[in-house]
Amino acid sequence: MYTAFYGLGEKPFSLTPNPAFLYLSDSHREALAHLVYGLEEGEGFIVLAGEVGTGKTTLCRSLLERIEGDSEIAILFNPSNNDIELLQSISEEFGLVAEERSRRQLLSALNAFLLDCHGRDRRVVLIVDEAQNLSIETLEQIRLLSNLETTSSKLIQIILMGQPELETKLDSDALRQLRQRVTVHWSLRPFSAEDTAAYVQHRLYVAAGAERDIFTPAALRELHRLTGGIPRLVNVLCDRALLVGYAEGGHRVGTKWVRQAAREVPDAARRAGSAGSSRRLWALAACLLVGVVSGLGLWRWGVIPGWERAPDAALAPVALARQAVSPGVLNTPPSPSGAVTVIVELPAAEGSATAGLAGLAVEGASPVGAAFQPQGGDGSDSRLEPAAEAAFLEAVLLGQPVQAAVDSATRATLALHGVDFSGQAIDSVDQAISELRLQGLGALEFGADDFAALLDLNYPALLGLVAGSEPRWVALVGVEGDEGYLMGLGSESPLRISLETLESYWDGEAWVIWNPYINLPYEISQGSRGAGVLWLQDALSRLGYLQAHLSGVYDRATHQGVMRFQGKHAVAADGVAGPRTQMLIYSALDEFAPPQLEDRDSG
Repeated sequence: MYTAFYGLGEKPFSLTPNPAFLYLSDSHREALAHLVYGLEEGEGFIVLAGEVGTGKTTLCRSLLERIEGDSEIAILFNPSNNDIELLQSISEEFGLVAEERSRRQLLSALNAFLLDCHGRDRRVVLIVDEAQNLSIETLEQIRLLSNLETTSSKLIQIILMGQPELETKLDSDALRQLRQRVTVHWSLRPFSAEDTAAYVQHRLYVAAGAERDIFTPAALRELHRLTGGIPRLVNVLCDRALLVGYAEGGHRVGTKWVRQAAREVPDAARRAGSAGSSRRLWALAACLLVGVVSGLGLWRWGVIPGWERAPDAALAPVALARQAVSPGVLNTPPSPSGAVTVIVELPAAEGSATAGLAGLAVEGASPVGAAFQPQGGDGSDSRLEPAAEAAFLEAVLLGQPVQAAVDSATRATLALHGVDFSGQAIDSVDQAISELRLQGLGALEFGADDFAALLDLNYPALLGLVAGSEPRWVALVGVEGDEGYLMGLGSESPLRISLETLESYWDGEAWVIWNPYINLPYEISQGSRGAGVLWLQDALSRLGYLQAHLSGVYDRATHQGVMRFQGKHAVAADGVAGPRTQMLIYSALDEFAPPQLEDRDSG
């Protein structure tokens, strides 16, 4: 249905195994290497375990392509739990007579077949899938098959494939003899975030015969989060997301559509909870850190009634590192001189959830501020490790109630435009947009686009960030180098965080806030005329994009002038002067000074 729309020759995420789409992660390559090694070395029992959908069957097919030329292979996808039926199934797979034969006759015929293969240098391999469903008695019968051997080699090699329950079953005392005969054992892991992205891009490439940049980077990260890196789930969710994008008419699939598609994939939410456990541990540690800093700030400066400042020695292991003032943002005056940087030293064993946060410094505009700037543990401005910075951001997000965050972010955005808002609390992004528009500002919904395109627009925006069960809305108010400044986190001072970390938490939804200084139509295009067109022509002429008389009629020259301007300013060159083009023109003209994320030569 959607293949032609996306320029694909076939469906890239079909659940039907297709060798052309084979993608091997590092874990899959290692697993395949172990399987090949076990077979080439003549090992008796090989065990391959992994969660449902991690690619065990796909890996098995890849193995067969490597060995089937000189091998006799039997594959039992749904083996019987009855020992006689099991032997019959094995015999039938090898082309032997199986009906109406006793166990002794079946074993005798099988042994003769194995000896014949051995005499012809033919390897014999039995692959048992879904082995976790077999009873202990049936597994024991399979073990007895390995007794069929010569003095120097095994006559049959057996690969048991199954879910993690197979490993648990093999650990039982009843199967200790079988366990002792397993010489190659590999547990297949889900994809990493990098592998998930590479897997999706690989399948799109195969389906299109060329590179296809359909999923945004944020969408790929969300795919991994929602699937836990399980290939089968990735296939299902990608297929649904492409269908949603097709229905919406969007050629780029963002996080919003991935989440919408996930509603049709019940396992996605459950997998996401499991996959996010490690990050939540980091966040818990960072939450504890934030709590310690805030509490000590209240105590040290006597904010809490009845509490006295303790001697500096009593603050160990928390030490005041240096006096500091948060950097000015958007040419605003620096924060009050009472700002401090506090280093919190959390002793922790190596490898624990808090180990990476030991010595983390946080900076606030006041002793009790809740917006912090993570720094290196030596008090320098060195960047935290990505995992620690991500955990810190998540902790701060989770520490701010959803309604409080959107209210604070809205007020900060209004303040950027010189509006001192004193109205009632804002408790949703819909209410925030309504209030911003009531104050005369424009709000452009920016969804299913990549993060770089949002930054290219260079306007402050309300961003939805993933944290907990519902997004937190914050205000992106500044950019400096590879760092962004966020408001809406409980302090008058912004939180400085790397753009890479910020993008990883962005859910793909944003509202760009701007000031429509001139009362222009929403879009100015072919056929338009009047004062709005006259102003547009004058602006383009002064900026050097139009050399024509100012007629007030949107003619061919005006259309070309708009396209030239758009081509130079990171917006689709369609010749239509819509909100994005208008706000970029305001930025380029000297007489307007709209709040910008960073200073640029935008003329």
